[in-house]
Amino acid sequence: MERFALSTHVESLEKLKGIDLQLFDLIFLGDPTCMEYPGNIMADEKRVKEAVEYIKGKREDVEVVLCTLAEPRNRDLGRQFDILGRAVSYVDYVEVHNFGILRYLSRELGLSNAIMGFFSNIYTHKTLEVLKDYGVKKSFLNPELSMEEIFFIRKNTSCDIMVFAHGKLPLGISENCFIKENREGDCSDICRPMVIESAKWKLISCGYATFSAKDWNTFEYLGSFLYEGFRHYHIQGLREEVEYINKVAYIYRRGIECLLAGRDSEFIEMAKELMVTTKYGFCNGYLFKRAGSRYVGSFFGGEPSVAYTPDSRKGGVSYEEG
Repeated sequence: MERFALSTHVESLEKLKGIDLQLFDLIFLGDPTCMEYPGNIMADEKRVKEAVEYIKGKREDVEVVLCTLAEPRNRDLGRQFDILGRAVSYVDYVEVHNFGILRYLSRELGLSNAIMGFFSNIYTHKTLEVLKDYGVKKSFLNPELSMEEIFFIRKNTSCDIMVFAHGKLPLGISENCFIKENREGDCSDICRPMVIESAKWKLISCGYATFSAKDWNTFEYLGSFLYEGFRHYHIQGLREEVEYINKVAYIYRRGIECLLAGRDSEFIEMAKELMVTTKYGFCNGYLFKRAGSRYVGSFFGGEPSVAYTPDSRKGGVSYEEG
C-alpha cells in the first residue's frame, strides 16, 4: 500500500463507471442504508461480480470492499447472507455496521477481513480490541470524537483507523424511510435526497439515513493526521454526484502529496479549490469538542481559534493561538 490511501462509497454500477479509479485505493460497493436503493450493487451478486471485475480490470491494486446493511431488517437478511456467502471469496474486505452481522460473518463464514463502518458507533480502543477477535482489521470511529480522542485511540490499538476525511456526516439511521413517508411513487422515481431545515440548521435525509447538509472537512488538519500515523482517508460519496467525488478526491490526494513533499504554497492553493465544492458550507466542530456544525480553523472562513502552519520537515503541523 502507498504511504496513504483514499476511499469512497459507490452505490451503483452506473456511478462506478464515472469514478476516476486513479484517485482511489479502496472502493466500497453498495449503499448500506437501504437494500432497495435503485441499482444498489450490494443487493445483487451479479452486480457485485460485475463491479469487482470492472475495478480490477481498470486497476488490479484497488481493493474492493462489499458493504452490508447498517440497519438490518429481517426481510433483507436472507438475501444479504446469501450474497455474502459467495462474495466473501472474491472481495478484499466486508464493511460491517451491525454487530449481529459481524458475529454471523465471523462464526458462520470465518470472515477475517472486516471493516467497521461509520454507522457502527465505535468510541473506544477497548471496543476495537474485542472486535479484532471477530476479524476486524480496519475501522471508522464515531464522528463525534475529538481529534485528541481519535489520536489516543490510534495510539492504543493495532486496528487500522480510517479517517472520515470529507463529506456529509452520517448522523443516524432509522427503521422508517423518510422519503417514502413524504413522497408518493416508486423508489426509482422518488429516491432523491431531501433537505430538512429549520431557522438554525439543515439536514439531508437519504431515506433511512440522515446526514449533515454541511460537508465535514479535515483538509486543514491533514498534516496532523499524517504526523500521527494515519494512512487511510475516506471521501464520503453516498448519494453524491460523481463530479463532486472526483473533484474532492483529487484535491485531497494532491493536498496530501503537497504536505509530504513540503509544497506548502501549493497546499494552500488546493484549499482554495476545495472551497467551491460545497453548497452548504463546511464543519469540523466535533474535532475540537464544539458543536459539530461549526468550522474551526484559519481556512474556509472558520473560527480563528486555531491557526494552521504546515511544517513539512516534521511531516505534521504546528499550532499558534489565534
